[in-house]
Amino acid sequence: MKHFKGIQASPGIAIGPVYLYDPEEFLVDQRRVHPRDIPAEESRLRDAIAAVAEDFAATRAHVEDVLGKEHAQIFDAHLLILQDAALLDPTIARIRDEARNAEYAFWTTFRHLRRQFEAIQDDYLRERGTDLLGIEKRVLAKLCNWEKAGLDRLPHEAIVVARDLMPDDMAHMQPDRVLGLITEVGGPTSHAIILARGLEIPAVVSVVHALSEARMGDMAIVDGQRGHFILHPDRETLAHYRRLSKKLRARKAGLVDSRDLPAETTDGVRVALQANVELPNEVHSAMAYGAEGVGLYRTEYLYLAQNTLPDEASQVAAYSQMAERIAPQPLVIRTLDLGGDKMSHVLNTQPEMNPFLGLRSIRLTMEHRDLFKTQLRAILKASAVGNVKVMFPLISGVGELREALLVLAEVREELTREGVPFDDRCPVGVMIEVPAAALVADQLAREVNFFSIGTNDLIQYTLAVDRGNDLVAYLFEPFHPAVLRLIKRVIDAAHAQQIPVTVCGEMAGNPHSGLLLMGMGVDKLSMTPSALPEVKRAIRAVSFDQLQSLAEDVLNMHVIAEIRARITHAFSEEDDAGEARGQESVRPSTHKNAAQA
Repeated sequence: MKHFKGIQASPGIAIGPVYLYDPEEFLVDQRRVHPRDIPAEESRLRDAIAAVAEDFAATRAHVEDVLGKEHAQIFDAHLLILQDAALLDPTIARIRDEARNAEYAFWTTFRHLRRQFEAIQDDYLRERGTDLLGIEKRVLAKLCNWEKAGLDRLPHEAIVVARDLMPDDMAHMQPDRVLGLITEVGGPTSHAIILARGLEIPAVVSVVHALSEARMGDMAIVDGQRGHFILHPDRETLAHYRRLSKKLRARKAGLVDSRDLPAETTDGVRVALQANVELPNEVHSAMAYGAEGVGLYRTEYLYLAQNTLPDEASQVAAYSQMAERIAPQPLVIRTLDLGGDKMSHVLNTQPEMNPFLGLRSIRLTMEHRDLFKTQLRAILKASAVGNVKVMFPLISGVGELREALLVLAEVREELTREGVPFDDRCPVGVMIEVPAAALVADQLAREVNFFSIGTNDLIQYTLAVDRGNDLVAYLFEPFHPAVLRLIKRVIDAAHAQQIPVTVCGEMAGNPHSGLLLMGMGVDKLSMTPSALPEVKRAIRAVSFDQLQSLAEDVLNMHVIAEIRARITHAFSEEDDAGEARGQESVRPSTHKNAAQA
């Protein structure tokens, strides 16, 4: 058995044979052409590019039908590249000036473009270099009359292992045959992985040596919950994952019966369960899983799916469509939560030594007021058609919050003067994600209508741990006493001002930590849609008195190992599936538990 650790990119578990997807590089013929044949080579090039553009346009239309407009916008960038003079002009020049054949001239042009992308420091633009590779292969395939075997031709159900995947690969694949995805490179925000999440296909990325270690037909497991890839699982491991997979499927199949049941403890205490969403099709999943609204709508995808800033009209359309679909349930729209490193392609921001501590989230939007006001106008316009709330991310103090509120007040006045309808009582909240905000939560609570605790960032900033760094991932500890005390402080401060508190980080979607949060007094839990039924099941199996007693005990403990033992004991009757989600998805690597404890 071989065990590989990657980055969890799309939740779920897949078991099945490996299918190696490794499209070969083209062996491009290099030849000189007779001067009289140069016009014919130019014509071949233009025809090939036009044919690929037509294919992408058809793919875009297909994706929009299946997954929605936001997913389809991925292919707008591909079409723009194909129309770009920076691609066509130098290729035509090589055909004419060097009397080269079309495929070699095109291949040479792309070599230069790819080198330029590889030299870029910006992570977002460097990831877009993988899109270039897909475009190059499509055009060369037309020029060489070569048809590659794509994911639309899988011979059987399989776990696809690839170096990387392009959005086009995902758009044409057979989702009923792709059990899971493993890639050697790429990140959880790549276009292909965003599509995978939309299709609910388990995926793990950045699995080093996956292609070289796996063989076609090898039995494998994709654990999208923890970011693991297992080759040649032994009998015990295979049996464990089969049990877990079966129970997860059974729970999913039983959603029709449980979706309308309240998230209520055995002694009658309720908590609202909401969904974190990014794309329109996720709203359908959220409603199918019984979500009581959207507790976190991440708007970042609108900015990353294209090479230009989304205008006000497109944002109004996106927000309004989502608000109408879930009305009268609430839609909490978080304003742009990206760093300058992700937005440099449209804002010309400078590289930063540490983007996580730099110009990001509310800091970025306050620096670019026009961008901020455009988004706030769109959110308020959408509030006229649904139960919309606006939320500011990464707030660190009252002064910063008041500045953001002043911009919101300006937008309200503008819309009023223009006679544009909006909800003038649209609630405003803040994300509590940094220790500074938690420590002044009593002051912030006087300024807003609600709190939402982003536990992912709160843990990261409290413990000084980069959650994406494997070297220190074992220190990313949700049950650290400092983290739990900060959360409790925020809850108490909010309730003192009679405003509700939601938790929308990964802790909310984990049955064990979610139950603990409920015992600490959290009013709402917002999570990935697929996590909703498991958390609801856990809530309906315990009493609130039990949860309060657990929270009281845990908040008085000082050692992480003891806290975990207390929580495990409290829920020892949970079955294997609950245990897998509850323990494994939040537990650090065991080889360093002793040091952390």
